[in-house]
Amino acid sequence: MKITSDVVAELQKIRSAIDNAYEKLNVILYERVTAVKTTYKPLNPSEKVMENFSYISEKIKFIQESEEIGEE
Repeated sequence: MKITSDVVAELQKIRSAIDNAYEKLNVILYERVTAVKTTYKPLNPSEKVMENFSYISEKIKFIQESEEIGEE
């Protein structure tokens, strides 16, 4: 796959945005569990989206490693 340097720059911005979103989600929150006694279960939101972020990151890396062509 051949891509231009503009595309490479945009992909880098997308990758940075995904990394930033992951960092913001990588915190411990607590989910309320109501039973006879209310308790709280630790929950890390990043774990729920990690698979999606990994897929996107792999595709971006693949495209970035493609052959770069000059501006036309």
